[in-house]
Amino acid sequence: MSKFPDWFKRAYKQWSQSQPGEEDFLAFCDLLGYAPAIVLNWLQGEAIPQGAELLSIAGVLGTKVYEILGQAAPDPELVKIYNSFSHLNGEPRSKLALALYEVELRLKAEKLSVKSNQAKKIFEVIFANYGLNKSQ
Repeated sequence: MSKFPDWFKRAYKQWSQSQPGEEDFLAFCDLLGYAPAIVLNWLQGEAIPQGAELLSIAGVLGTKVYEILGQAAPDPELVKIYNSFSHLNGEPRSKLALALYEVELRLKAEKLSVKSNQAKKIFEVIFANYGLNKSQ
């Protein structure tokens, strides 16, 4: 059985205790960018996060989630980009995670560096596809 649910419960508890005021489960779900039912399934071990969901969790709770699930961690630059949009919540945050996950897959497939000129073009196209334009 996966170690993920126990780790996720502990990480959630630490997060909630570190928040000022009355941070609750719904605020945590909004911060992750996923519906409470999905997050509850993760907490109860009924589902294991995949793909972009992992980036959302890593952005809030740290990249240890990848180690727990035996997955390769994303490029640190992608995590840095994700964290630079920490003001986003809810759907825009999950869109960002999906876009970055798609960028990561494309960069790996084309063996490109996150900082390359080709990567910048990939970012622009994929972000535009998710409605994450520069003007927003």
